[in-house]
Parts: sequence; structure tokens; C-alpha cells
Amino acid sequence: MASTQQSAKAQLITETQRARFELGVCMAVYNWEALTVAVQSLWGGPDSADKRDWLSGSIVELFETQTEVDSEDIESRLLQVMEDEFDTAVEDDTAYNVAEQIVKIFTQCKDSDFTIVDALYQRYLVKSSRSTSAPVQIVEQAEVSDDDDDDM
Repeated sequence: MASTQQSAKAQLITETQRARFELGVCMAVYNWEALTVAVQSLWGGPDSADKRDWLSGSIVELFETQTEVDSEDIESRLLQVMEDEFDTAVEDDTAYNVAEQIVKIFTQCKDSDFTIVDALYQRYLVKSSRSTSAPVQIVEQAEVSDDDDDDM
């Protein structure tokens, strides 16, 4: 990965900024297709969804515990969790793209600009409404017995 010059001094001033940043991180992680597939496929076991939530929290924690966080720190966390918790090696640049997005979210939230967070949240709502409103088709199979043919 190419090194990035973007880094964020980990300090949010208001509770609103912090809450919106947490939502933004959550939405960035929830919208990451590689992780979504891993969670839906239960590659992390029955606790896959909980592991995704934990991942979001651990990224927020990076910003709370370190004075500077850059996209490479976040990318490393994303890839490590995918490897350790979901037995999945992500070999494309999507983890880096999510990491870059999280740094941008942090920078915007520090300035009380929630544009990216709002857009990600709207994308999540549309995506989740499509998956929950899709009709469920139940197919029942009739039991077939070979014994009936033998009696005739």
C-alpha cells in the first residue's frame, strides 16, 4: 500500500462530534463489502455480527488512545481482524479505502461537518431496507416414498 500523509490527531471536542464519529465508523465498517460477506456467511462463527461491532469499537478506541492515527493503522486493524476472526485474507484495496474514509470522517467530525456520516447512514438504510423488504419464498417439498411403487 502506498503510504498516506493523512493522519488525525485523536481529539474530539463535543459529545455530538464523538457520537457522529462512532456512527461514521460503524457505517464505514458495515458498508465494507468484504466484511459484510464474512458476517453473512458466518465465517467468524455464530458471533460474526458481534465481531463486526467489536471491530467498529476497536477502531474508535484507536482514536481515543493514540495521539495520532493514520489510515495505515486502521487498515492494519481491519486486515488483522479479518484474518484472525474471520479466517479471511483481504487482498484488494478495500480495507485501505475504508481506512481512508474513516480518517476523513474523523477530520470532518472534528469540524462538526457530518456530510460523509450522513451519506453513509443513508446508504446503509437503503441497503438494509432492500434486504429486509425482499420477499421470502418458502418452498415445501412433498415426501416421496419408494415403498408405494413396490406395492403395485
